[in-house]
Amino acid sequence: MGINRRSLLKFSAYSGAASLATGLGLVKSPLARAAQPQTLMMQLDWVYNVQFAGLLLADHLGLYEQSGLTVAIKPWASGMVVPEEVVKNPMMIGCSEQNLILEAQAQGAPLKAIATMFQASPYALMAMPDSGIRTLSDLVGKKVGIHVDGIKVMELVKGVNNLPPDAIEVVEIPYENKLDRLVSGEFAAIQCYAVDEPIAFQQKVGAEPTLLPMDEYGYKAYAQVFFTTDTVLQEAPEQVKRFLAASFEGWQRAFADIPATAKLIAETYAEKGSKYTNVEYQQQSLELVKQYVMRGIGEAQLGTILPEQWQQTADLMAQYDIIDASPTVQKSLDLSLWSAT
Repeated sequence: MGINRRSLLKFSAYSGAASLATGLGLVKSPLARAAQPQTLMMQLDWVYNVQFAGLLLADHLGLYEQSGLTVAIKPWASGMVVPEEVVKNPMMIGCSEQNLILEAQAQGAPLKAIATMFQASPYALMAMPDSGIRTLSDLVGKKVGIHVDGIKVMELVKGVNNLPPDAIEVVEIPYENKLDRLVSGEFAAIQCYAVDEPIAFQQKVGAEPTLLPMDEYGYKAYAQVFFTTDTVLQEAPEQVKRFLAASFEGWQRAFADIPATAKLIAETYAEKGSKYTNVEYQQQSLELVKQYVMRGIGEAQLGTILPEQWQQTADLMAQYDIIDASPTVQKSLDLSLWSAT
């Protein structure tokens, strides 16, 4: 997840182509249902966890069924590139990072972004709480560990903040043992996904890390963006509209009782044996997720995309070679089914 998997994008073929509190009155509905004709499939870009709390709660409460929809929510599978999956499957909506959607569109994929779950990307830098690092400028002359998907993002951030390319030393690192390398002092900061990894840090270190969210330093990308094909938008616009309405109602209800929602997802949806079955972990994560779903907006603006921000970010991504080219708003967005009230 995150801003990753760009290296996996190959679009050469596109041109041809437990329960919640009883007081809430919740009714369990099955998630894993066989895909029938007219079933709307929702392809996630990660496995079941609270990063998709709104959708999973909408499924659990039967909100999709009440809207006249049959929705099958599919978890990510190893090696999957979600834009590719959406293009080759009829009646499918996907979610992904803005850059992955833009890159697919630039390569000719007949896709449109239609709404977003996260108002900002959770891409951030994480530093020790006693390091004295509080802003990006505090990293000048220091070394940071960055995953392969974040190298170009760091170039963008340095450029937008008028820092010379060599002002901060960027070292590519794998995910394994990166916390140990931060704690040891090898790096002044490391890349993280801010709705998840700070929890592991706190469990290991016993204190919250210092976070530098990259959206505060010029990386204004949307994340967990809903998108689908032109064909679906032309042939089933009302179904897509009802899906979005039910999904965002699910998000509102999820935030109304975060502890109960986290418990539900950990016990009912998370893969057995995974870290996502830890209720406390999921509750802490959902608190962080809420910050990104509601970042800078009110409840009436839930899920909306600002075309100007979308285009400005796309242009910056193209400038710093995060994507090959910047599609126009007209080719990239269809906001007719979900917009600010």
